[in-house]
Amino acid sequence: MKRTFLILCAAMLFPIFAGAQSHKIGIVDSQKVLSEMPEMKSMQAELDNLAKKYEDTLVQLQKEFQTKYQDFVKEQETMVESIKSRKQQELEDLSKRIQDLNNVAQQDMQKKQVELFAPIQTKLREAINKVGNDGGFTYIMDASQMLYVGSGSEDVTSLVKSKLGL
Repeated sequence: MKRTFLILCAAMLFPIFAGAQSHKIGIVDSQKVLSEMPEMKSMQAELDNLAKKYEDTLVQLQKEFQTKYQDFVKEQETMVESIKSRKQQELEDLSKRIQDLNNVAQQDMQKKQVELFAPIQTKLREAINKVGNDGGFTYIMDASQMLYVGSGSEDVTSLVKSKLGL
């Protein structure tokens, strides 16, 4: 009975140990690679230009609001009630336009960032895949998500950078 149990245990453990072959694991610092890619710099420049356009428009609208508000405050005591309510409505409408433009700007900036980043991310992923295939790696993991990196892993950041021509 004892012998049968040992044979059964050995038979169950054999696949576990047989599958425990060594794996070649690479670690890449994708944030470092991304920061050095010229595409990221051009993406940031394009996003900065778009942000500047929205900012200029918002500043202009805020100045217009401020001017109209100051005029309203100065003249409200002498205004006829119908004109006063029309001016208040004008200020509320302008304030709403500013808020709406702010929301649209944020959404457009996020959308543009996703649109511009997708091909950069694809390019990085393809370079990592090439390094993985060329180097015979079983896994390549991102350094930012690693809690522990042992001596059995290899930093492939420089290999990925060279695949990208950096």
